[in-house]
Amino acid sequence: MSRPAAECSGCMNEPAREGPAFDYYRALEGSWLGTLAFKVTSLRTAAKFGARTGVAALLGQLGSSTSMATTLRASGGGFVHTTRVTASGVTVFETSEHITIGDDGRSIRMAGAQHPRVGPRERYEADGEVDADAMGVTYRIPWMGSPMLQRTARVDEGLELTQETPWSRASVLLRRSDRPR
Repeated sequence: MSRPAAECSGCMNEPAREGPAFDYYRALEGSWLGTLAFKVTSLRTAAKFGARTGVAALLGQLGSSTSMATTLRASGGGFVHTTRVTASGVTVFETSEHITIGDDGRSIRMAGAQHPRVGPRERYEADGEVDADAMGVTYRIPWMGSPMLQRTARVDEGLELTQETPWSRASVLLRRSDRPR
């Protein structure tokens, strides 16, 4: 027997949401996995930004054994996103954030925490915009003391992700890991 919405704690009985951001995130709900390519372009610049150069150097040396796993699920009128970066099976970096979508249907805000395994958990806020065709997002995220520009694009193979800071570049092709391909 179902209960009325007013009595159902945590039920998702909200008005229908529309717009490119909702379409984009709904299409990506689930689990994703890919091999991360990360390159430190300048340790000197990393130090100027106060980035943890030890973490940066480690990530730059990890090579093809580095993977990125992400999850996305609807929650509380927005979405919860997690990321875990592992090297040879050992977690080196994690994030968890809540994504809310602006009234315009394209802008997004993220509030979350980043946790490098060799440092403290740090809270952060970020913003971004979903493309009008709901096929990609551009994010502006603080990362290890630096501004990071992250771009994602839905492609036939999965989700292409690139990240650039003044001292690093990363890329990964994420493929669904929660259902047969």
